[in-house]
Amino acid sequence: MQSLSCMSQSCLPQSNLNPKIRFTLVAVLSIALATTGCSAQWMSVALADLPALTQMALNIATLVTTLQSGKQIDPAEITAVQNISAEASRDLSLLQSLYNEYRANPNASTLQKIQSTIANINQGLPVLLQSAHISDPVTAARVSAGVNLILTTVSSFAALMPQANPTTSQTVAGVKIAIPNAKELKAQWNQEVCGGMANAATPAMNACVVR
Repeated sequence: MQSLSCMSQSCLPQSNLNPKIRFTLVAVLSIALATTGCSAQWMSVALADLPALTQMALNIATLVTTLQSGKQIDPAEITAVQNISAEASRDLSLLQSLYNEYRANPNASTLQKIQSTIANINQGLPVLLQSAHISDPVTAARVSAGVNLILTTVSSFAALMPQANPTTSQTVAGVKIAIPNAKELKAQWNQEVCGGMANAATPAMNACVVR
């Protein structure tokens, strides 16, 4: 039996098929492979990055203990930042679970759940961030940078999802989508969110950094 691991005419037996029949078979295979074999890479991209994103979400909660000014942060602000962290980590854990579920059993229902979860993340986290009203500018900038990195990456997952042969760098609706790998995401987080802390050996820095 010939392999159907990629979508091309080579996936079809070479024979004297009527051109119209051959075209129909290629179209059918294209539709099937869009949700099975050739779509595996859009899942692997997300599954490789989601553990790092989840750790980032958890680390957002530590940012309220790292005020550079030495001032005490308002307890309501602490709670708001912790809520951002908790919601983001729950949503990302759910998203990872759904990707694993879809990889094991591809179906339209799970695919819809993935899309809905991504939409919920993109709608919910900005609202929580805006309502936090963090008064310390350094902390506000760090939390915003962390949330934005999560949102940007998750939105890129959505852009890769639907059709044939997504990769970590592809053109979607005329715009090239490049998703950083887990190592690059961690480096970006450590620079944009944790960068500038007084001493790399401090507990605050250690709590912020994603390794």
